[in-house]
Amino acid sequence: MNRTIHKLCAWSGAVCLLIMLIGFVGLARFIPTPSPNMTTAETGRLFVQNATTIRWGMILSMVAATLLVPFAVSIALQMRRIEGRQPALAAIEVLLGTLFSFEFIYIIFFWQAATFRADRAPELIQLLNDMSWIPFIGITGTLFLQVLVFGIAILLDKRQQAVFPRWLGYYNIWCAIMFLPGTFNVFFKTGPLAWNGLIAFYIPVAVFGTYLLINSIYLSRAVDTQIEEEAALRGERAPHTASVAAEIARLQSELDALSARAAG
Repeated sequence: MNRTIHKLCAWSGAVCLLIMLIGFVGLARFIPTPSPNMTTAETGRLFVQNATTIRWGMILSMVAATLLVPFAVSIALQMRRIEGRQPALAAIEVLLGTLFSFEFIYIIFFWQAATFRADRAPELIQLLNDMSWIPFIGITGTLFLQVLVFGIAILLDKRQQAVFPRWLGYYNIWCAIMFLPGTFNVFFKTGPLAWNGLIAFYIPVAVFGTYLLINSIYLSRAVDTQIEEEAALRGERAPHTASVAAEIARLQSELDALSARAAG
């Protein structure tokens, strides 16, 4: 395996978090989150007056979203070490990780479209904003299952030297559960379950940030242990190959000696 490539995939989650902070928070200034209760005029002014920074912020956010794919691949490869030859959970992980990245990117384009025309009716800008925030907070199923199967795989690891510490499995299952409250943001315009609410948005976002960072650290360590295991395995095979060659040489010499006696 190529150490550099696998390390880059492992750390892509942390890099995604960094780029997202720059784009989504620093440039687009979507945290603090605009209220669902903003008037049509207020929503229109928000996107017209901040069009340039929102555009650049969303471009960076899309770049960050693409990194969720190599991150999911890195997780899936380590899950395969745990599962063996029939890695069903690893396959689920990489497919859901790819789908989650696509969902992220697709939603971002609604915010981009809201900034595209300064003369667009404020009602349409508000519609595009609603079409962004509601699914951005509410599409939780993909991420929930993706993180859940990773946690389950860690807990199923019966190897003598586990790939990940057991507590990381419980941590990922907890993260998966914490992502679910945003599902219900479509029912609320105020309160903790609105798209700018503590339970629907701020807590899940904080959990998602720690999920990316903590798992990146342990994926990087898992790459190191995998390389060590493969090196040890090659070391075991080398003496075995040498002993087989020596045995073949011994048998060949005995055969030659028998042939010489028979000829004499």
